[in-house]
Amino acid sequence: MTHRPLCILAAAVLTVAAIAAYAHAHPTKTTPEPNSIVSSPAQVSIEFSEALEPKLSKIQLTSEAGAVVSKAPSSVDTADAKHMTLALPTLAPAVYVVKWVSVATDGHKLEGSYKFTVK
Repeated sequence: MTHRPLCILAAAVLTVAAIAAYAHAHPTKTTPEPNSIVSSPAQVSIEFSEALEPKLSKIQLTSEAGAVVSKAPSSVDTADAKHMTLALPTLAPAVYVVKWVSVATDGHKLEGSYKFTVK
């Protein structure tokens, strides 16, 4: 009895799973950086690994307690669909939470968050 058909099937499943994993838009660079201590930034900026669907992707800034800090909508750069920003008001010294949702142009959704501190 040969295991060759099972090996081929397993390889095919792993290949499809690997391709699907890369279809998600993961953050590759964030400003401010996670866990950083900074002066009040003018914006939050996130670079992603894939192009984003502008109508479905967003950044939100909240206080550590969960209160929304910026009412402005985030935006995906029209010249670089992998880049999304959120303009910020002047921030008081405190810990803030960046919450992001990325929806790649193929429809795959990811979300996450990180904190930074304003000194």
